[in-house]
Amino acid sequence: MLTLTRKADYALVAMAELARRFPGRASAREVADVAHVPLPMLHNILNQLLHEGLVTSAMGSTGGYSLARAPEQISLAEMIDAMEGRFRLAVCCSTDGDNDPGCELEPDCRIKDSVRKVHAGLRHFMSGFSLAQIAFDDVPVPLGLSDRLLNCCETEIQDDQCN
Repeated sequence: MLTLTRKADYALVAMAELARRFPGRASAREVADVAHVPLPMLHNILNQLLHEGLVTSAMGSTGGYSLARAPEQISLAEMIDAMEGRFRLAVCCSTDGDNDPGCELEPDCRIKDSVRKVHAGLRHFMSGFSLAQIAFDDVPVPLGLSDRLLNCCETEIQDDQCN
């Protein structure tokens, strides 16, 4: 199952809060209080987002954190990559510059081309959602998913019950 780490989940929540305040700033404590994210973890997340260039910070009484770009210009894929490293579906879906030795099955793998196409489709799909859409609950229902299937996600019914 493809699941975000708690750190990436908290980062999305924090980024959404900063999006709602954009172009303004918020202190880490303000974001933590509103988003219900533990402050020590949020400090680490904000530092990582700062290092990745997704947020900026300013010191002083009017300081705090702000998005580095408009929320419409930040994709879901970019936020996940910033927190978890570049997303890849399988080892054979390495990205440019990876030092990963790859998969020992790759030379004879009969599904690697298909897996790479699925990987490219997932990256394209996640790149199509902006932080603004997530922050302001403006995410279009993708791929014509039915209300029944979307409700399964919301109520955390196991996948086999949603098919």
